[in-house]
Amino acid sequence: MLTFRPHGEFKLRLEGRVLVSELVGPWNLELVDTWMKAAHPFVKQLAATGPHVHMTIVTGSLLCPPDALDRLADVIVYTTAKMQCVGNPVVAAANVEGRALFEPMYARIYDGSPPRGLFLDYDSAMAWSLERLAEKGY
Repeated sequence: MLTFRPHGEFKLRLEGRVLVSELVGPWNLELVDTWMKAAHPFVKQLAATGPHVHMTIVTGSLLCPPDALDRLADVIVYTTAKMQCVGNPVVAAANVEGRALFEPMYARIYDGSPPRGLFLDYDSAMAWSLERLAEKGY
């Protein structure tokens, strides 16, 4: 099996009970694996004290191979079932490459998971995130 170096970049930060990932695409499976490994300590810390939301802000491109989306779907199922993740908003401005293509794929990978939202801006996504947390008493 071929392996590749991670394509794309990410940064992580906590804003209260919201883990914010800033992702620059295009990205691949190897980036998803590196990103999720880096996010795990944050998620573990949040899960120990209650529900949280994982917001992803994408710039550049939403394009990625199917295996990267499949891995994200696996992570979402796990964090929903085991790590108290109660929402997964994605922020992608209208000019982000692949946004129109991503919408149906996004619906597929988040099917049956916690609430999701695809937003054009950070403020809308954060307001939505805080509503999800408020529904859980946080």
